[in-house]
Amino acid sequence: SNFTIIISAHYDSVEVSPGADDDASGVSCVLMAAKILSKYSFLHTVKFIAFSGEEQGLYGSGCYARDAYEKEENIIAVLQLDGVGHAVSKEGGSKIRISANDASTWITDEAEDIADSYNEIGLQIVRHRNFPGSDHQSFINYGYEGIFFLEYEFNPYYHSAQDTIEHVNISYLTKVCKLAVATLATIANKPVGIMTKIVEPERGAFYIAGRKIMNMDSHNTLIFGKIHASVRIISNEEIRRVEFYFDGELRGVDEEKPYEYVYGKIAFSKHTIKALAYGERNSDINEIDVIVFNIFPKYWLS
Repeated sequence: SNFTIIISAHYDSVEVSPGADDDASGVSCVLMAAKILSKYSFLHTVKFIAFSGEEQGLYGSGCYARDAYEKEENIIAVLQLDGVGHAVSKEGGSKIRISANDASTWITDEAEDIADSYNEIGLQIVRHRNFPGSDHQSFINYGYEGIFFLEYEFNPYYHSAQDTIEHVNISYLTKVCKLAVATLATIANKPVGIMTKIVEPERGAFYIAGRKIMNMDSHNTLIFGKIHASVRIISNEEIRRVEFYFDGELRGVDEEKPYEYVYGKIAFSKHTIKALAYGERNSDINEIDVIVFNIFPKYWLS
């Protein structure tokens, strides 16, 4: 299909650390997934990626995600494994943290269903709100959906010379890898009901009075004046409506193409725009953070 799912980790480490847990543990899961799943065919394309430059500021994944966004690649989900090999206590060895933003919680749902269905994996998922400290965040910045697997117990050897293989719990790491591979395979064979993407305003663009002036060298979007929001929807079912939210408050509904909304009220600083599309059976949400300066709305709307 034209859809892609990614499983990823980062192969770099901080200068003082061998990086056995952070993040050779995640890389080992990516390699295991590639070895196992390469024997099978899936409905969607599966990519196995080890990024560089994570410790320096998500450089590798940032470049990859921006390129994917500019090429309009349809990435369904990103599963990032970063520090998944440390467990000392019985409780720590039976739990895994998954961090996700609101739009990505459905991926956590899939992982939780698998953990509940296959007791032999032996892991309980502990949900967390999104923590932006790993490569999944680069994809979220460009409107994609992704989750971050992280060991339940804090690793005291994190970013130190003692982050070595002797301090990696191989049994625990194996369980995490099994959960990630099963989640990946499940999503890779699941038909896409609706995919919603906010295409206006663009990520990394500068706007004045509703007109794009230039692209900026980051994922941030800067708007002076009114906000014109529009979405692109890929769907195998009829779309009933698209709801537009501004900082969590419903501001507009559009039931016909092109699905769009103009927000022209006073706004200042960082705000979140969400578009929620409803079909006959499914729904999907996409969001974008924008920095807005709209102090004189009558002027900007004229």
